[in-house]
Amino acid sequence: MKIFLKLIIISILILNAVNAQAQEKIKLKYNFKAGRKLAYEVIIDGEVNIEVTPLQGREIPHNSARLQGKFTYTHEIASVDSNTSLAKINVIYGQSYMNTIINNQVIPNPDVPHLNGKIARLTVTNEGKISDFELPKGLPASLQNADFKKMFLIFPERGLRVGESWIENSESVNDDENVSVTNTLNSTHTLLGMEKKGGYECAKVKVMTSTSTITRSKNAQAKLEGKAEGRVEGLIYFELDSGHIVYSDLNTKINNVVVAQPVQNGKNQNEDTPEITTIIDTNLKTVTQLL
Repeated sequence: MKIFLKLIIISILILNAVNAQAQEKIKLKYNFKAGRKLAYEVIIDGEVNIEVTPLQGREIPHNSARLQGKFTYTHEIASVDSNTSLAKINVIYGQSYMNTIINNQVIPNPDVPHLNGKIARLTVTNEGKISDFELPKGLPASLQNADFKKMFLIFPERGLRVGESWIENSESVNDDENVSVTNTLNSTHTLLGMEKKGGYECAKVKVMTSTSTITRSKNAQAKLEGKAEGRVEGLIYFELDSGHIVYSDLNTKINNVVVAQPVQNGKNQNEDTPEITTIIDTNLKTVTQLL
């Protein structure tokens, strides 16, 4: 009887191994076609909470605000190199806005509407790696630090079975005469399976990303240190046949702590000079969909 049970268990293990090997791998990659245009809409909704430590006995109230915005843009595939598969893409922005709402008062961001009609130019591999990008001309200063390197989800070069994950880690240090900034990113993406979304047969991908940015001032006239830690979780739906993202729903949480201390003549005023600590907690829901 024991031998019989052992044989059954061994048979089950062998069948499971064969089924796992037989499971078809899914290759995720962008399928850029010259002349194709894809229009997207991004809806942002969330809140920001700001807390500042009391300074010299003064009480500073806790502040909160709601953020609501919409961005529209079109991906225009200008050209695709047949040898390298590198695609030249124009990102053409449409009408966009971003509002801050405090005590039911709507305060529009005056710079965001200037995106309308502006064009950014990207060079992208079919795995989603951006090798080069050019910001639109004539943007206000507040919009000139945009980083397009994460505009596309970066896929692995290998095929994936359902349940498999791929990991992306990176670290960078940017130094100049005024400030030092260290950025780290750790992402885990998991292929959950196939699912219909908006009439498309899509690969459903779970996203979990953590980021950290540490900023230190080199200015002798002011002490300033900041640390921002973020986490992004959500789902992305990728249409396999034509190779583009159809829909994504992401939740972002960012905790930003900034510490400043008054400095006089290159030295701290005294050891008891209080540090001013500002804590900013941001929670955002971002939904992107193909129009």
